[in-house]
Amino acid sequence: MTIENTEAGPLGPYLRLFDPGQRVGWVYRDPESLRQPFVEAEPQRQELDGSYENRIQAARLDRKDRISSALRIGTTVAVVFYLLSLLFTVMLTIGGVIVGILVVRALYASVRLSVATRARTAQEKALEERFQHDWQSWHQRWTHHEAQQTQWVSGLDAWGALPFGADTRRLDVFGGSQRGREGFLTVFGASTLRERPLIVLDLTQAMVCRELSVLAEAGGVPVDVQLLPSRMTESGIVGGLAPHELVQALVEAMHGDSPESDRAERAVYTRILTQLCGALGSDVSLARLGAGLRVLVGEADDAKALSREERNRIADDLFSDKNKDQIRDSLFRLASFVHPLEQLGTAREGRGPGYLTCVALDFGAGSASTELLADLAVQSVMRRLSSFQEEAPCVVVMLGDQGLQRRHLEQLAQLCERRGAQLTLVHSHLREAGEELIGGGTVAFMRLGNHQEATVAADFLGRHHSFVLHSLTDTEGRTVNTSVAKTIGSSTSRGTTTSHSETYGRNWGSSSSTTYQGWFNPLSTSDSTNSGGSYSETYGTSTSVTHTTNESTTHTTGDSDSTSLATGRQRVYEYALEPTQLQSLAEFNLLVVERQPGGAVQVHAADCNPNVVLLDRVSTQPLPRFDTLPHHTPAAAITAEQAPPEPQQQYYPPVQQPEAPQQPYAGAPQQPYATAPQAMPPHQPYAQAPAPQWSSSPGQAADPRAWGMPQQPAPPQQPPSGWTQGPPPNWPGRQ
Repeated sequence: MTIENTEAGPLGPYLRLFDPGQRVGWVYRDPESLRQPFVEAEPQRQELDGSYENRIQAARLDRKDRISSALRIGTTVAVVFYLLSLLFTVMLTIGGVIVGILVVRALYASVRLSVATRARTAQEKALEERFQHDWQSWHQRWTHHEAQQTQWVSGLDAWGALPFGADTRRLDVFGGSQRGREGFLTVFGASTLRERPLIVLDLTQAMVCRELSVLAEAGGVPVDVQLLPSRMTESGIVGGLAPHELVQALVEAMHGDSPESDRAERAVYTRILTQLCGALGSDVSLARLGAGLRVLVGEADDAKALSREERNRIADDLFSDKNKDQIRDSLFRLASFVHPLEQLGTAREGRGPGYLTCVALDFGAGSASTELLADLAVQSVMRRLSSFQEEAPCVVVMLGDQGLQRRHLEQLAQLCERRGAQLTLVHSHLREAGEELIGGGTVAFMRLGNHQEATVAADFLGRHHSFVLHSLTDTEGRTVNTSVAKTIGSSTSRGTTTSHSETYGRNWGSSSSTTYQGWFNPLSTSDSTNSGGSYSETYGTSTSVTHTTNESTTHTTGDSDSTSLATGRQRVYEYALEPTQLQSLAEFNLLVVERQPGGAVQVHAADCNPNVVLLDRVSTQPLPRFDTLPHHTPAAAITAEQAPPEPQQQYYPPVQQPEAPQQPYAGAPQQPYATAPQAMPPHQPYAQAPAPQWSSSPGQAADPRAWGMPQQPAPPQQPPSGWTQGPPPNWPGRQ
């Protein structure tokens, strides 16, 4: 058991298990993963314009030059003009003026440097003041955003329901331990009882339905528990069945262990029982059928189920002696089958069905009568469902299908689909009939310890293509090169040059001149003629000899290292979920498989521990889905009007990891199931649901048309007799 004792007091937090909305488990989502970061960047100090520094640097260099010039030129001028002042007094004044000009120029450069420095300081102060103002404004917005996000995240639920799809008519759950299946039945059954009646066929002989019945009883739900075979006298699995329905149920139950049932033998059994029911009249019961079969077999019968007239009519008129001899083996088998069931339902005392009806095989070793009762219980439910004239609103949950034939399970599934009743089959193992029926509806997996069953489940989930790392190459090398080269060369060159030069020249000329000799010799004339010539001739020979010797030596050394890392990927076709992952699921982990159009498979991971409702921040409804806001939207500008409407359809949050938390009741897990989208404006927390109101009809007769459809009288205050036998053995604190 995973539920604490509720028989001595109110349900408390467990009452939330009955909140509206069918659910198969819980999904965890870390609220902190929804926190939206503050997208506005932190302001930075603005860099000072480089012109200010350039201006200061220019002014500093100008001042340095002017001071240097003033010192150098001023000293020279002072000395020179001081010496000249010894000759001329005015020179001292002129020198002083020149030196003063130089000093003024240096002072002016210093003033310019001071002005530039003050301008830079003023600009730096203005930029710092602007930065401080911007940073304070940004910090206020950041603080407001974080406060809003913290307030909103603190109001979000960490756990939400994994809903049972509204259009889902059938769910097959495979694997799991006894405690895991018990938790699943409690979570699923309690949420179902708020909306529809529930019929539970517990054929596991482990009393898996005990936890749900205890909770429902404490919550005021009318509960009808029928324990087989220990309290078969209080069972109503055959009550209200018409004679022909009882005959069909018995015949199918008798042949439940045969995969290929003999149709002729079933027809013989049906005819014998039908004629016997006709002889018994309107009062047909298993006790009277057993007594009639013993009469046909010829056995002595001390029971008073039949009158003397009925015995005589059955013995003499029902079958001839020849026919009795031919069907004696069939009569003996029928008598052997019916004899252990004669007390079935004899102490029902007119008790009607409950809103929660549990038909369970109690603890004990398997026997032929126990297996017959299991088949008869299944056939009884099928006959009751088929007899409804209106739409059947109930939900059927069957646990433990070992020993049941595939044709019976398929008939039950088809009947539930035709009548509009939901059917949930909880298979302890994925083999035999369960392996043949997988895929008929929505499929869920719990822990599958057997490797063959895990492989079958992995094959059902399918395979997909992916690229994986298949090779890794790491290469390291070192290369050293050394070379020495020496070159020696010699060359000799000899050359002779001969040159000849001849120069010849001749000059001729004439000149006349008139010279004025003054007043006394006014006119005088003189003529002159010049002539000449020249000639020269030069011979020369030159010889040059050049001798050259070259010698060179070259020494070269090379050293190199090389390292390379290469990876290779290849496309593989592998399991979407490995069998080892299915074998290592936690006790309460549940993987619901949803097939998408096109063949894609989506797996929703959930936890079916009922104790999750004891944690903080748990919602019994699916976790809301938030759309991602634009990243440029400031958090302070988000208003309630921008929040998207609540989703109209049930939402399965995606799961990247199939592993669920190991112990949800001991604290929240460290890793969420799935990466959540961005956060939205504050969300209203759930309101406490009122206590469920039920109706029942404990005093009415067990009418097939009223199976799971109670009326108005108040529910019983105590559990049925024989059901409340103290706390379960694996209660917390008793383990």
